[in-house]
Amino acid sequence: MRLNFFFDVDGTLLPFGKGLPESALEAILDAKSRGHRIFVSTGRSPSEMDKALSPIPFDGGVYSAGCLVIAEGKILEERSYSRKQVEEVLTYLKEMGQLAMVQTSNGTYMPSRAYDFFKESLIKSNGISIKIPGLIVSDSIPEDLDVKKILVLSPSGRVDEVRRDLGDRYNIVGNTVGLKQSDMAEICLKGVDKGSGIKTILSYYGEERKSSVGVGDGANDIEMIEYAGLGIAMGNADECLKVKADWISSDVEQDGLRNAIKHAEEVYSAKMV
Repeated sequence: MRLNFFFDVDGTLLPFGKGLPESALEAILDAKSRGHRIFVSTGRSPSEMDKALSPIPFDGGVYSAGCLVIAEGKILEERSYSRKQVEEVLTYLKEMGQLAMVQTSNGTYMPSRAYDFFKESLIKSNGISIKIPGLIVSDSIPEDLDVKKILVLSPSGRVDEVRRDLGDRYNIVGNTVGLKQSDMAEICLKGVDKGSGIKTILSYYGEERKSSVGVGDGANDIEMIEYAGLGIAMGNADECLKVKADWISSDVEQDGLRNAIKHAEEVYSAKMV
């Protein structure tokens, strides 16, 4: 049975602050050679994709946590914030004294103060510094941007207040880069997530839901894990994801991808007997 694999990036394909493990690349290339399709499923936009992932022959992907869905080079679905929504969220965050990262189709804008807080928090939390391709550090953000997602950075640790005030109109997802959940979150459009992106791709290929395998490690992978026919959490995954997963693999640097792919093939082979 041909499977459709959907892999998260940070913490799943790429260990935080490191490159693509050789075992992960070999496992994916082997899976591809056996006829499986390989997709990325990430909160990153295409402009933020790490060059370390370039050896992987992706068939497409779910980007910006579901706002952009691509297969075989074709855009299947694209959603963006309206100008009114951008103004609403940025005005709210400014009034609350919070900082914002604005993810667009051509890069992610971040004021210098937000960048400094983000960088210092990463080092404090897990001793690493993540380089974000397509990052534009600027204290002025153009008004005509095609905004996919806004991320809140809260030096005062008040993300819960953002959830309370905006949660009825937006999907507030916990950060997956290792910061305290009180310090950072993603403000996503309602009804758009990695699960909805997978559904769009499967529909394009005429495939059934049961053919999909979602592999992730963070809070923004929950919808993917729940929607996929088989949901796998990495060994280094957050507990909030592990409790949702059908199976838990080993850590990304301990053959986690190879073990995830092997388990998926074994599960589906058993079902066909």
